[in-house]
Amino acid sequence: MKDLHIPFYLRLRDKLAGDIERSVLQHHAKLPSERELSKAYDLNRVTVRQALMQLESEGLIYRLIRRGWYVSPPRLFYDPSKNISFMDNVRAQGHVPETIILSKSELVASVWTNRTMGIELGAPVHLLRRCRMIDGRAVLVEHIHVNAKLCPGLLELPLDCSLTALLREHYGIRISRTRVNMYPAPLNGDQAAELNVVAGAPGLFLTRTSYDQNDQVVEFDQEFWRHDIIEIALEVVNNAVDSE
Repeated sequence: MKDLHIPFYLRLRDKLAGDIERSVLQHHAKLPSERELSKAYDLNRVTVRQALMQLESEGLIYRLIRRGWYVSPPRLFYDPSKNISFMDNVRAQGHVPETIILSKSELVASVWTNRTMGIELGAPVHLLRRCRMIDGRAVLVEHIHVNAKLCPGLLELPLDCSLTALLREHYGIRISRTRVNMYPAPLNGDQAAELNVVAGAPGLFLTRTSYDQNDQVVEFDQEFWRHDIIEIALEVVNNAVDSE
């Protein structure tokens, strides 16, 4: 790291990024501590932390609270245009999915629920909170509101599986279309704690509105993703005839 035209933190960033690219540092491998890196490269800890945060912003490493920094695995590819469950998508990419139930409850439809899902005010609504994991690492937290009128007794069933498959198999509900919206948003205290990151860490907020074969809203899903987990990959086919 002798190029004087490059800031010290970027030199360390480039060295560590190179080690990751060459698999000198393997996926999920723990990096040396900030103190060890500071001593090894003769840099102050502020500079070391700046380099680590740069790598984190690029998705090359991640940190676990009170445990340190680790090398990120490849991102999960997600195509919003394809109707594939989280569990199947993760398995198809060679990883092991897991779902942890955080809480489940029955609410009454509020003004917000009425506006979002078209459910009558005061009608029952199932609320399911789950944490999704890939290879043992928490990657997203989801809050799912489900129209309880369409699936009574849902909360008594096993809910650590594909909800789409569960609705189809137990209630004959087919999801005919889904609207997906997403934008970057920081993870708040509760979400960050559940994902084992610091509050305010960058994240991706995704909402999914699912309609059944009768064009009723069955569920409204709010997903809070770690920013370094997912890569949106969408193929668009242009069917228009070139008139030139």
